[in-house]
Amino acid sequence: MDRIGNYTIKPFKRKLQAEVTEFSRNRYYMTGLMELDVTEARKIFACYKNQKGENLSFTSWVAKCVGIAVNENREVHSARKGKKIIFFEDVDLSIPIEKIIDGKAFPSILVLRKANEKSVQEIHNEIRAAQYPDKDDITTSMSKKQINMLFSLPRTVRTLIFWRRLRRNPFFLKKLNGTVQLNPLGMFAKGIAGWAINLGHHPLSVIIGGISEQPRLINDKLENREFLNIALKVDHIMTDGAPATRFARRLADLLQTAGFLEGFCEE
Repeated sequence: MDRIGNYTIKPFKRKLQAEVTEFSRNRYYMTGLMELDVTEARKIFACYKNQKGENLSFTSWVAKCVGIAVNENREVHSARKGKKIIFFEDVDLSIPIEKIIDGKAFPSILVLRKANEKSVQEIHNEIRAAQYPDKDDITTSMSKKQINMLFSLPRTVRTLIFWRRLRRNPFFLKKLNGTVQLNPLGMFAKGIAGWAINLGHHPLSVIIGGISEQPRLINDKLENREFLNIALKVDHIMTDGAPATRFARRLADLLQTAGFLEGFCEE
């Protein structure tokens, strides 16, 4: 009896993901898990859809809140260069997205530059444009060509000219992949509550988890509220607990008070 059974063989095309995972081992993260009441924000999102007939990106709103919270607590996305620490003024968010090209989904990364200076609507438009690129936009194919060229080199050469530079030069990392990772993992698993923890190589990672309904006492009355699970990963070599906590508190305040959503729902 054949104990192996049927199987399919395909070429291994995840060298980039494998080496990014190895590169991520450099970070010594402290991790925090938050459960935040986003009921008021969710009401505004539902109202917006009813009035406009389209969805407003939840990730766009979280990106705006993260941008502001980081801007007010810049230690959390600081980076080391030799014997010096670099404090960036611009908050550049690295957001995994799926590009839809000819009806097919392709994994990609959007680097949202200066997220702290953009409105929720501007961020929404930028994410949507990246997800559904114009057919004449050659950015995706050029990026793919560059990656293919890089991975056509021997591993030792690739390590010297790329990964070593990425590890030692925070300006190169910022230019290539931003200063903060915002991963909307929960958006791909709608209706499933819980946190998500991923690998990462940024000084700060914010991972959006699931949303669940839970009962809470509000003004002595039991109400069903919607809670968002968010995981925070901060590089402990660069940031102490107090600045990390201040960042987390500010982010929680913005999300729980529906910050920056004024005007999206006409009463």
